[in-house]
Amino acid sequence: RPVCVGFGISTPGQAAEVARLADGVIVGSRIVQIMGQGENWRSELTRFARQLRQALDNSAADPRRAGPTSPAGRA
Repeated sequence: RPVCVGFGISTPGQAAEVARLADGVIVGSRIVQIMGQGENWRSELTRFARQLRQALDNSAADPRRAGPTSPAGRA
């Protein structure tokens, strides 16, 4: 069964750390916070999403991520 974690994750670094242990990462409250910041929320959300994607991609390439349920850990 896949396991997703989403409590207390608000930065790309936190998401990357959790991604090393879980099958999925949920970032919700931070996105809602960004959307409430005013008229420029779209550009800020785009920037945050790019940073999040980069952190997760880097985490997936991390050899510490390899385990029985990750592609890198499969025989």
